[in-house]
Amino acid sequence: MAIKLIATDLNGTLLHNDQTFNQSLFKETLQALGQRGIRLVLSSGNQFTHLEKLFHDVMADNLAIVAENGASIYLQGKQGFDGSLSAEDLHHFVTVDRHQDFLKSAYVILVGQQGSYTETGAPQVLIDAAEKFYDNLQQVADLSTVEDRIKKISISTVPGEATKLVADLNAYFDGKLQAHDSGYGVVDVVAANVGKLPAVQWLADRWHVAADEIMAFGDGANDVPLLQFAKQSWAMSNAPASVRDAATHVTSVDNEHDGVLTTIQSALMVI
Repeated sequence: MAIKLIATDLNGTLLHNDQTFNQSLFKETLQALGQRGIRLVLSSGNQFTHLEKLFHDVMADNLAIVAENGASIYLQGKQGFDGSLSAEDLHHFVTVDRHQDFLKSAYVILVGQQGSYTETGAPQVLIDAAEKFYDNLQQVADLSTVEDRIKKISISTVPGEATKLVADLNAYFDGKLQAHDSGYGVVDVVAANVGKLPAVQWLADRWHVAADEIMAFGDGANDVPLLQFAKQSWAMSNAPASVRDAATHVTSVDNEHDGVLTTIQSALMVI
């Protein structure tokens, strides 16, 4: 069957390492997809407000944005799905879960609809790094005082320990919440029904697209379920071996050289 939906991760995949992308090639590719009735889904762990600014000049009717690891889905600038954490789950996290031994020394950011929030006293080097990815980052004395719709909870660790932290969190939550390795030493905690794959499945159902009509791109552990689901899945050449093994194809060039867009351009010849 012909491809009707293409979903791509952003950091390490569509985006260059400095958070830029080839706008002219992106516009050309998106227009060509639109002419063929193919929708493009940008899927990321980043906040929607951050992505909205990044892609403001290239928005189109056949472009959808999945933000906060699937907690938000936006179509034509309007939110179609809101997977925010419940007030009860958030309160339990900041008053109980946050103080478990394996999280006591962790750097935590609550990512909300209006801004991002972390505890006062976080190291400045981490604040500086976080401000590149989290809009309106505020320091608060007590996370329980935050009044916002929280989409996800980001927890920083060293990259080599992220896999263990994900396993520890998922064992601890026992299905009540879900932890995903977002790469770069960041683990995201979201509602149990939230993730990149559920978000793409939600869109596919809305658009009457079957799994074998989906193409997907990714480079990280949180992309693996989607890569395994899509008929045509492409791991980036810069992805770890475990991610490359999960996909049906590997791009010939990396994210720094527009691997996603050049692969889509080549695929358009046969789609």
